[in-house]
Amino acid sequence: MILPDLSRNFCKGHLNLKQDFEGNEFNALKTGSLKHLSKDKLFHQSEFFKNAQKSVSDLLDKEALWPRKWFLNHVLTEIMLDRVLMDAHPQLCTDFYKDLGHADPAIIADFLKQGGVLNYHLFKEHYLKFNEHRFIFNYLHNEKLIIALSRLYLKVGIQYAWQKADEDLLNRHFVAILDIIAPQVDYLTKELKLNIDEHNKQM
Repeated sequence: MILPDLSRNFCKGHLNLKQDFEGNEFNALKTGSLKHLSKDKLFHQSEFFKNAQKSVSDLLDKEALWPRKWFLNHVLTEIMLDRVLMDAHPQLCTDFYKDLGHADPAIIADFLKQGGVLNYHLFKEHYLKFNEHRFIFNYLHNEKLIIALSRLYLKVGIQYAWQKADEDLLNRHFVAILDIIAPQVDYLTKELKLNIDEHNKQM
């Protein structure tokens, strides 16, 4: 289900899911990818996400020195939700990487090739590194999380030299952000279920 994100990050290419794929494995990958895109859209349109992102903005924007504040607020909201879920379910991230380890990156690369991703050959190397480094566990540690955010800025081409003041600002507000998100997880679950049920009725 996370294949669209991995393909975009690893291969910098657009995956065409409108076409027919040959083979049951490829059709399963297509189904999972479409499900991810559908639920991702519902999540970003949810009242939970809009309100949580606004709360992060209210906490950080007045003092923040980094550019494209909306981008950091968006990403940080997602990451801190992941952190809340990992705190509540300690085995969650371990199981996530375990499941990824069962997949065959060569088959996935062939699927991406059929889907028109030009740099499909880059997928296997990045996929193996992704599983080996298990960087999502860094979300649980403030210092590593700040480093991850600074690297993300570089990765997407935002030129900014992170400063001690940036680290201090984030460290001061991490707990407050978690306190905003954690109590709303049950509401998010109900909201997404309602949206998904409504979405399915319209199809």
